[in-house]
Formats: sequence, C-alpha cells, structure tokens
Amino acid sequence: MPKISSKAIVSNPAGLADDVEVGPFSFIGPDVVVAAGVVIANNVTITGRTRIGRSCRLFPGCVVGCTPTKSDAAGVGPCRIGANNIIREHVTIESGLDEKTGTILGDNNMLMVGCHVGHDADLAGEGLFANFTRIEHHARIEKYVRTSGFTSIAPYVTVGAYTFTTGYSGIDRDAPPFAIVQGYPFCVRNINKENLRRCGFTPQTIDFLKKAFRMIFNGRTPLPDPEQLSAVEQAFDDEHVAELVASLRRSAAGQTGRQLQPGK
Repeated sequence: MPKISSKAIVSNPAGLADDVEVGPFSFIGPDVVVAAGVVIANNVTITGRTRIGRSCRLFPGCVVGCTPTKSDAAGVGPCRIGANNIIREHVTIESGLDEKTGTILGDNNMLMVGCHVGHDADLAGEGLFANFTRIEHHARIEKYVRTSGFTSIAPYVTVGAYTFTTGYSGIDRDAPPFAIVQGYPFCVRNINKENLRRCGFTPQTIDFLKKAFRMIFNGRTPLPDPEQLSAVEQAFDDEHVAELVASLRRSAAGQTGRQLQPGK
C-alpha cells in the first residue's frame, strides 16, 4: 500500500499506486490518480482531475492541477502529467479548461524552481525548463526544448522542437524549431547545434540546417520571405529542413505567428 505520512491529507488513497510515497503536509484531492513509482515530497498540493504518470518526482511547495485564475472551479478540465517528470520546488501547473484535452505535460520533462505552466498548455516532452520559466495558457512546446532562466512564453504561441531560449527571453510569437533565440522580442541567433548533435542529428543535416537558417534569417527582415522559403525547400533534400519550412509557413499563417499578432 502507499507510504503516506500521517501528517499528509490524501482524500482518496485508492487513487494512489501501491508504492507511491507522500510526505508530510502534502494534500492530494479526491479526483487525483497517481501511478507507480511516484515520490511526492512534503508540502505538495495536487488537486483537480489530475493524473500523474509513473516515476515522477514532485518537490516541496509545488502545486499541480490548481484552478486557473480565470475559471470557476466547477468548470476545470483535466491535468495530465506523463512519466518520469521532475517537478521542482514551487512549480505551478494549472488544470485545463478544455474538458477533453486540458493541460498536458508529456514524458521526461524537468521543470526547475518556480516554473509556471498555464491552463491548456501542451508540453510534448523531453523538455528542460530553467528556473522561473513561465509558459502561458494554450502555449505549445514541442520536444527537446531547452529554456534559460526567466524565459516568458506568451499565450497560444508554439516553441519549435530542439530550440533553446537564452535568459530573460520573451517568446511573443512562434519560435522556429532547431534554433537559439534571444531577447524580447526575440531574435533568431543561430541553430542549436550542440543540442542537435547530442540528439543524434547527422553532420550533414546540421550543415543543411545551418545553411537554411542563413538563407531565411538573414538579418534584413523579421518575417519569413515566402519566395525564400520555397528556395530553401528546393535547395535541400532533408526532412528536417522541410520541417523547418513547414513550421515557418504555419506560423506566418496563424494568429500567433510572425505576421499576425493575437487579436488581429
């Protein structure tokens, strides 16, 4: 049976797998389900329709499944936490408002001290989010994203896969995949070469991406040139370059992309 401190409050112990550990002064609500191998430290709060995947670790002071500030508690949706996530001290993860999807945190993420995930955000997985990264509601974070401290990601934007944000970056519109971005509003500085290498990208693909970035992000315009995107697509026979071009086209067409701002 779960190892629950006598000083913790667990409204529904049956929702916890047999080997779950719960520290003192933690609170776990009646609709929470926790999978095997999860360790919940002291002073943790888990509420709402939250599902915690296997082998997660939740550190003191974090709050998961909290009610979004704009919602009524009776209308909150689910909060789904995948497997092998590390949720450090004072992280807050809001429950969703969408009854079907809700807030999603994929597998193998690490959220460091003070990070915030807004309602209905979707974090695909394999992410590393440094201290006080703020991910606003409905943001989409693709796989293998890395942020530096105090990064702020605006509502509804997408941060592309394998992208790295420098400290205090403001992601006010969609950020392309494979990139290093910096500043507020952010600028694309280079490809995220080291992360790509560590993730198994071939030297040829990295070279193709580097050349494609030089063609697209040439410093002359903050917006992707449709003709230039077509030229890049034709110049490189590589699936990752094609993914980059497709991402930029989606961003340019959407409300939170490079050409249209939210509400316009």
